[in-house]
Amino acid sequence: MSLSAIIVMICSIIALWGVASWSLVYSMRQEEKKLQLINEQGGFEPFSPRAADDLDRWIEKNGTDENIQEMKSIREEQRDAMRKYNRYYYDWNE
Repeated sequence: MSLSAIIVMICSIIALWGVASWSLVYSMRQEEKKLQLINEQGGFEPFSPRAADDLDRWIEKNGTDENIQEMKSIREEQRDAMRKYNRYYYDWNE
């Protein structure tokens, strides 16, 4: 095996472990934030702002769909959570 192939393999392994380690740390921090909110206030909002907007658009577009009641109840669950909790997991200032 050539020296350049060995160098490429070593760099690839280092990059893989680096990205995997960073992803693990980032995910664990997010889970800690969620757990803190659950412990302090009993929960947090179920959807991100983008997901809530997508749900609103779907409801507007598919007003006669057979699943519309389920989607409206999910949206109402989001609104109840927004009223109930003082602190949010997602950034709603955007």
